[in-house]
Amino acid sequence: MEFDRLEALRVGQELKKIRKQRGLSLAEVEALSAGRWKAVVVGSYERADRAITVGRLSSLMALYQAPISAIFPSGASTTPSTRAITASPSADVPTTPWTINLGKRQEISSLSYSLAQFITHIINARGDWNGHVLTLRQSDLELIAICDGVDLAQFTSKLQAHRFLALLR
Repeated sequence: MEFDRLEALRVGQELKKIRKQRGLSLAEVEALSAGRWKAVVVGSYERADRAITVGRLSSLMALYQAPISAIFPSGASTTPSTRAITASPSADVPTTPWTINLGKRQEISSLSYSLAQFITHIINARGDWNGHVLTLRQSDLELIAICDGVDLAQFTSKLQAHRFLALLR
C-alpha cells in the first residue's frame, strides 16, 4: 500500500476510536449533527474509502469535542503496553479535576521540575499564554508524581500546602 492510503487508514481508525469513546454510533453522529454529517459518509471516512479534507476533519472533531491533534500523535508510541502509565489510585485523593495557579509558575518549578515542564508543554500545545489557571486530570498528576518519585497523595498535599493546587468543586 502507498503511504497516503496507510495514513488514510490510520486517520480513519483514529476517527472511529474517538467516535466510540464519545459513545456515538454512526446514526447518532448524523442525528447529533442534525444531518450535517451523514452516517454513510462518516463511515466511509473511518474505513478510508473516502478522503477527508482538513476543514471537514476539523469540523468533525469539533462535533466530537476533541482536538484535531488527537488524530496526529506527535511521535509517541500508541502500543497498548506504552499507552497508559498510571499509579494505582489512592483512596484519600479525590478523582476530580485539579486546577494549578499559573501565577505561581516560577515557584512551582522549584518544587517540581516535572510539573513545571508539563505545565509549559500544555500551555504551548493549547496556545494559551494568558491563562491564570490550568486544569489537570488526576491521571496527569499521577504521572508527574511518579516522575518525582512520590505517591499521588504526597504530591498533591505538597502542592496544596504551597497553594499551587486547589480542588475544583
